[in-house]
Amino acid sequence: MSRPSGAPPRISPILLLSAALLTLLLVEAWNTGVTMDEPNHLLASHFYWQGGHVYHVPDLAPLLKIVTGWVPQTFSLPIPLATDPRWLSKDEWATAANWAVDQKDPFYHWLVFLCRLPVLLFPLGTAVLLWRWGSRAFGAVSGVLAAIVFALEPTALGHGVLIKNDVACAFAYLAFWYAAWRFWQAPTWKAVGWLAAATLLGVLAKLSLVILAGIAPILLLVRAPNRFPLYFPSFLAALYFGLCTAYLWDVRLLHPVEIAHKFADPKVPWLFTVVGQIFQWLPVPRYFWEGCVGLFWSAVERPPIYTWGVVRHTADPLYFLAALSVKVPVGWQVLFLAATGLATWQMVRRREALWFFLLFPPLLYVGLASFSGHQLGIRLILPALPFAALLAGAAYLHWRRFAMVAVAVGAVETMLYYPHGIAFFNAWVGGPAHGSTYLADSNLDWGQDLKSLRRWAEANQMPPLRLAYFGADTPWRYFTDKEIVSTPPPWNAALAKGKTVLEPEPGIYAISASLLPGHFFAPQYQDYYKHFRDRQPTARAGWSILIYDLRSQSPARAGD
Repeated sequence: MSRPSGAPPRISPILLLSAALLTLLLVEAWNTGVTMDEPNHLLASHFYWQGGHVYHVPDLAPLLKIVTGWVPQTFSLPIPLATDPRWLSKDEWATAANWAVDQKDPFYHWLVFLCRLPVLLFPLGTAVLLWRWGSRAFGAVSGVLAAIVFALEPTALGHGVLIKNDVACAFAYLAFWYAAWRFWQAPTWKAVGWLAAATLLGVLAKLSLVILAGIAPILLLVRAPNRFPLYFPSFLAALYFGLCTAYLWDVRLLHPVEIAHKFADPKVPWLFTVVGQIFQWLPVPRYFWEGCVGLFWSAVERPPIYTWGVVRHTADPLYFLAALSVKVPVGWQVLFLAATGLATWQMVRRREALWFFLLFPPLLYVGLASFSGHQLGIRLILPALPFAALLAGAAYLHWRRFAMVAVAVGAVETMLYYPHGIAFFNAWVGGPAHGSTYLADSNLDWGQDLKSLRRWAEANQMPPLRLAYFGADTPWRYFTDKEIVSTPPPWNAALAKGKTVLEPEPGIYAISASLLPGHFFAPQYQDYYKHFRDRQPTARAGWSILIYDLRSQSPARAGD
């Protein structure tokens, strides 16, 4: 199906939508506290712009560093120099956590907010690209509807403001498939250039998108076999020089022994090591190679996951489908399912390439993620959501009233819990108040609500809170030691103080929702917060910190 003939779509609707989305993102960015991964990425971005590799974080691709690292560099924000001995640690995550805990000055919130501002380019760019693709394929109204659906999707809103590469990955993945569709329509040199640029953008956004560097040549070969001997070398040259530039030309040759060692490692796919043979003669960016190798190691790791009230130690193929069922607004779920059925029927009946480019990418991404070991939140399949938005826009051509009503219902449901996009759960499960029954981690609680807890404490004038916090923020920027009593989670035996189950004394407890399931702890401590799991909280701070008023409880009943 092609866009109806006539004048090109007017740009004024997308300008108005972009302005509205920017406003929503700014409010979300200001109200969302520092989340789990942000200090690590902030430091990595800062040192990238310093031109050094004291703190390189090889598994973080350069795009986020390029976009955000100039902020602390430009404004001379308070980050220690690269000569500070703390950066010599090989454990980047622990170093970042220790550094973040020391940031007790209120200005740290401004530092994080300023560094978040450039990241807003990714959700804005995704909305604009959806408008453009939807308008070209289905007409102006469909393009605007597709942009609205993504702009107001709660997970995209909540994670689109973080110093994190999830929405950047969504933008790059969408850009690649849009460029692939344009190449399929007209396999010209210009289209090859855009395809190479989009592939480079994807690999720089997230290392797992290196798969695009394998998909693009297949498209070149299938669509333009006669010109493939010309297109393919040009594509590879553009990708290679772009990668080397983004990695600051820190390149090296691989030693044959190193290649042989990787061949012997079952965690590394054989195809990767075969390609690695090339880098015995052609220098490869040092941290790109290390990051890709680390990616394969991390892919086989199985960190415990929590889903539907159960702690699992193996990957659940249905994890992301289950997350979609409770994390996407109900109106849009219905619209997405109907639109997917329509698109499948159209692809079978009309055999148009467009439907393949709308259906295959999300199925590929969700399918690969479903069998990975990292099932820590719906944010990891955000790249699939823009394609659902495009399908929703396509549905408008067939069911105009239905599509408009479904979009409106979904938008209302989103705004009911705005600006708490990270913790959003839909009406099927009763909203975020019931979220911890189904999922945890970045689906609900990523440490973002200490500021909300501060507001709650001021409004209620409570005695000192007993705080068990999960996240990378520091409570001491919001509270004094007279206002909270820190009760650290049982990360080790010393912190557990010999207890496998916490027996709460009378008082007021504030506990991060991600701690309650216990899946982060050693097996003997997984029921540490059992007594709180079995209670209804008295109140909530921003949905992710649960507050329990146990002042009327006697110590004797604590173990009941």
